[in-house]
This record gives sequence, C-alpha cells and structure tokens, in this order.
Amino acid sequence: MAKPMLAQAASEVKMTLQQGEAALLTLVIPVLGLLVFGSVKFLPVPAGVPSRVNFILAGAIAFGIMASGMVSQSITVAFDRNYGVLKRLGVTPLGRRGIIGAKLAQVVVLEIIQLIVLVVIGSLMGYHPEGNPLIFILGWMLATSAFTGLGLLIGGTLKAELVLGLSTLLWLVLLGLGSMAVPLTSLPGWLAHIAEFLPAAGAAELILHGLAASGPVPLWAVVNLVVWGIGAPLVAVRLFRWS
Repeated sequence: MAKPMLAQAASEVKMTLQQGEAALLTLVIPVLGLLVFGSVKFLPVPAGVPSRVNFILAGAIAFGIMASGMVSQSITVAFDRNYGVLKRLGVTPLGRRGIIGAKLAQVVVLEIIQLIVLVVIGSLMGYHPEGNPLIFILGWMLATSAFTGLGLLIGGTLKAELVLGLSTLLWLVLLGLGSMAVPLTSLPGWLAHIAEFLPAAGAAELILHGLAASGPVPLWAVVNLVVWGIGAPLVAVRLFRWS
C-alpha cells in the first residue's frame, strides 16, 4: 500500500507544480501576498507582534495551507469524480485509502515547499522568529487537517461546476476574515466574533503565535482549530462520494 500511495502522491505533486493555475494558487499568490502586504506601512499590526512582516508571514503560511488543502483539493477531487478518475483508481492496487493517503501526502509536501519559500523570503524582508515552535507545529497540523477535510468534503459531495465557484468564494471570505492581512481587532466587533468561529482565523492565530509573536495563544483559537481539525475530516469521510 505504501509504495503505490507514495508514487501517486509524487505524481500529484508534480502535476500541481506543472499546472499554471495550481502553482499560482498554492505558491505564487502566497508569495505575492507576503511581498505586497509585508511592505505596506499603514495597515495595523496586532499587539505583541514585532513587525508587519512577522504578521503577514504567518498569514501567508495560513493562506497557503488553506489554498493547498481546501481550494486546490476541492476542485481536483470534484473534477476527478466528475470524469470517473476516482472510481477507476479505487479498483486499482492503490485502493480508496491509498487515494486519500496520497492526497494528504500531496498537501503536506506542497505546504512544506510553501513554508520553506515563505520563510526564506520573509527573512530577507526582516522577519524575526518569535513564539513557540510547538504551537506552530500544532497549528500547522490542525490547519492542514481542517482545510484538507473541508476540501475533501466540498469536492466529494458537490458537482464540479458548483465546487469551482463555491471554493473560490469561500477562499475570498476566509481570506478577508482570517486575520491574514488585517487583524481581527481592526474588524467591526460583530464581524470579528463571526470570524472567531471560522477555521482561517484560528489557523492564523496559532501559526502567528508559533512563529512570529510572543504572548499567550487565545483560547478561542485553540478550541476553534481543534474542532475544525477533527470535525472536518470526520464529516468528509462520512459524506464523501466516489462518483
């Protein structure tokens, strides 16, 4: 099982990097976001964060996880279902578990590439490490689980044409409410409270306090990401349809 799964994961990573739109979504846009928003001086920075670059770097990493796990996966899975690819792969030695495992491995590999690229660029822009690496690892793992689960749930239950528009809409909403470029404290109170229930804000907060900010992690962010990180994959497994 492991060898076919790894081979499939390697193939999917290669295809993603070779496809212009997928590479744009998972690598280019997070880098551009870091370069542009990390250089803007007039946007607010949360208390306890030493610099705007630190804040935007954490947001770009969270954005990359969201793009790889939710947006890219939902679209890929939906069209693979639509064309019968998943159904055909399911009867090969790879099996259904192997397919899911390969997709998870693909997301992790892409996120590691994103992380290396973003940290290197952030360091050149003046990023100074802060926070607790263990918090970052926890946040990264839970965010990966949450957004990959959402990607599989959306792509595994809805029609491909609907997924394309819905995933893009969710991506924009979560980007705006995810404390990735603008802190939650700068949003209207009612909107900030809504954002605290969304996985993007929880992911951004944990990654921020793991890599780029001192001080305690807000309890709401931990609870938020634990619920999404466990709940989204469980619901996806329950409702996923292979064709």
